Amino acid sequence: MRKDRLVTFEFLSLCFITFLAICNVAVFYNFHLYLQGIGLHGKEAGALIGLYSLSAMVLYVTASKHIRLNNAPNCMLTGMLLLAGCGAAYLFAERFWTLALVRAVSGTGMFLIMASCMVMLVAIIPPKKTGFAFSAYSVALLLPYSIMPAVSEWLLPLLNKPTLLYLLTACLFAPAALLVLTLRVRLVHQFQQSAAPQKECAHGSPARENIFRRPVFSILLVNGIYFIVFSALFYLFEGFAVARGIQNPGYFFTVQMGVMIVIRLFGGRIFDQFSKVALATTALAITGAGIGLLRILPDATWILPIAAVFGLGMGLCVPALNALMYLVTRPQYRGYNANMMMFSMHLGMFIGPFFGSWIIERGGYDHFLTFAIFVTVGAAGFFAAMDPAQAIAGNSEP
Repeated sequence: MRKDRLVTFEFLSLCFITFLAICNVAVFYNFHLYLQGIGLHGKEAGALIGLYSLSAMVLYVTASKHIRLNNAPNCMLTGMLLLAGCGAAYLFAERFWTLALVRAVSGTGMFLIMASCMVMLVAIIPPKKTGFAFSAYSVALLLPYSIMPAVSEWLLPLLNKPTLLYLLTACLFAPAALLVLTLRVRLVHQFQQSAAPQKECAHGSPARENIFRRPVFSILLVNGIYFIVFSALFYLFEGFAVARGIQNPGYFFTVQMGVMIVIRLFGGRIFDQFSKVALATTALAITGAGIGLLRILPDATWILPIAAVFGLGMGLCVPALNALMYLVTRPQYRGYNANMMMFSMHLGMFIGPFFGSWIIERGGYDHFLTFAIFVTVGAAGFFAAMDPAQAIAGNSEP
């Protein structure tokens, strides 16, 4: 496999598969209000939203080491089958424990898809184009969050209930499965033709020691904090919009994600040309400012400009963190640490809705936004102080 090319069939296929998979996450934009509508309280609803990420998070710690290039396509197909089944199960599951089971299986399915995707991705991207590669790949991660809230706002009045939309979105796994079958054949052929053997990651104690290296741990921590804020805002924003009298709240995310996508599509090379620590720190500071503007929102006319501020801040953060993780990681741990980034993402997406719901229940949306400002700005200061980029040269200890 040529390592100097980024835009290949394999890379584009992984991006498209990721896009279709994340559509099945972003479609749950209104899930918090749906759960409350069927009689579940705030903490129960928050727990069910977070349970998807909790099950995936556990698997990233315990099972990601078993996913390798040779079995990744089969793992992806299994995950798609599980998620398609869950899309149908929402039609019938309305009690807490049945919904909990569906959410846990959903998290398992998404783990199998995304962990396999990441193992294949780090095997095919050129080392000199990591910033641009993760920037382009992150567009596939973001685009569903731009599209699905607006699609939900448009389709829900035409459907009897949101669960029909969940089922329709699960049908997107049909074209995704065809791509995986093609990838399976191409990857097996290409790696069989490669003269260089594929290194396996050492597991157990050395892998754990790798995670607790200062640069690696600081990136994982800040990535988790980013997704705490991102997921809490995404899943709880519609309730905030109702409380503030904002119409069509889905368009907030359309604008936010649109700005993020433009930055990552047309400014992708900045992630290779500028300090990744400075980019991530600046991004977190801008995001904190956006949350502050949201808290003091004078009226609904400001909501879309504030969404653009969020898009600027959040658009710069994740590609910089992922590219930095690739560069500070020793080569044998790159696939493993890429999946640990996914673990920290799911940890953040579990904590965000659950803890955010708890804060809102006790103090309202203003208390929640104040907490989010504190966490985001604190993360910016911490990351600047840690400066994990010091460990890039030779992937040595800082």
